[in-house]
Amino acid sequence: MGIFSLFGKNNRPNGTRPEDDKLPAAADNQAPVLFGENQERLANSTTLRDGSVRSTTTMKIDAIESEMSSEFVHLPSSPKALADSATTPPSTLGSNTTQLTLPVMSRTTEYLDDQSRSGSIEVSVSDTPEVIEEAAVLFASDQNDIAEALLLSAISEDKLGSSTHIVWWMLLDLYQITGKQQEFDNLSVDFANKFETSPPTWIDIMTLDPQAKSQEKTGTTPAVAFSGKLDANIGKQLERAQKLSVTHPAVRLEFTRVSSVDPIGCGLLLRMLKKLQKSGLDLVLVGADELADKIREILLVGRRDETAAPWLLLLEILHLLNQEQAYEDASIDYSITFEVSPPPFVAPHSKIITAAEEAPAANPASANSLLMPILIEGRTEELLTKIQTHANSHSPAIMDCSRLVRVDFSAAGELLNGLAQLASNGNAIEFHSVNHLVTALFKVVGIQEIVRVVPRKN
Repeated sequence: MGIFSLFGKNNRPNGTRPEDDKLPAAADNQAPVLFGENQERLANSTTLRDGSVRSTTTMKIDAIESEMSSEFVHLPSSPKALADSATTPPSTLGSNTTQLTLPVMSRTTEYLDDQSRSGSIEVSVSDTPEVIEEAAVLFASDQNDIAEALLLSAISEDKLGSSTHIVWWMLLDLYQITGKQQEFDNLSVDFANKFETSPPTWIDIMTLDPQAKSQEKTGTTPAVAFSGKLDANIGKQLERAQKLSVTHPAVRLEFTRVSSVDPIGCGLLLRMLKKLQKSGLDLVLVGADELADKIREILLVGRRDETAAPWLLLLEILHLLNQEQAYEDASIDYSITFEVSPPPFVAPHSKIITAAEEAPAANPASANSLLMPILIEGRTEELLTKIQTHANSHSPAIMDCSRLVRVDFSAAGELLNGLAQLASNGNAIEFHSVNHLVTALFKVVGIQEIVRVVPRKN
């Protein structure tokens, strides 16, 4: 007799997949379902969604899902309109403007001074044109569209003097990071004509959001890449995957750049994976094993969290990877934790292909440098510890920023304080191959006064 026959698994139809919002969760005020109890008790325990008691996390997942298809805010067409929007109270902007939490500032330094009083960022006086500072801060705050509008307007007005080339480089970097290759190519032609020199080249690894408005290459599988923390902010990626499922027979999902997960992100991804399979879509999974490891890091056998979504996403990934033994092992842990067993393992019906991400060619010059992550966001203690360790054995300590795409604005303040402490201890630190948007941010917050910052060559 198999172990799951003791857990009442035969009460479920063969092949039924677990649903993320129909299985027990610790904080749902639900009476536990004991092994061996009758089918009616089990059925009652799996109808939480329709009951009056639902977990806060599940409700958040529902709310995010309902917002995923909402239209994005239409940007004002002129810099004046952009500036006007900065002074409009949030209550008058409508419900769809929640992303405009850091609009264009009339003076960037005034905004940053306010931040430094409430946080840890101190701003140095700079003769850098305001458009460069504003665009850098907006990009660091994940407001790419407004940053793009500012840079385009500044290039059109062409009154930047010696800083002209910096604005062009910033916009080219922005196009590359957001995956707008057609816009990048068009601007590159104008760049060559204006400066009479070769424009920057397109580098695939710099694209943070490959699902943006770049044209799909004929015959290739479109990709949806997840990076940083898998949390409530993955809505754009999920929308992209859903749209591609309508127009493509297969979609490539990339998880190699995911640094951590939380329950809300797990619940959102779980629901999307189920939808994609129901549509009959073939899936190409990159880094799914690594994602499973990230999920395991937040799980503890016997601990009932508010939602079972991380457990169910782990089971779903193991199912998609056709890893039967790992699925059975995780099922035992899940059953011990929630006193309900998932259905037996059934091989996936959709065609699932696992693939490895193409690794960039090794750079011999980076052998003695510390490679920076793609995103620097949230808490920076772990990163600063790595920098300190590297600085203890290298002088100068080189930070390889060739793949660094964005530094979150709040994280920049923590990074500044940590680097200042290292510099005060006599450590010489250099950041090499920094893209021009991050270079501008480092100058705004004062990092460039503490460490040497070398922009990437174009």
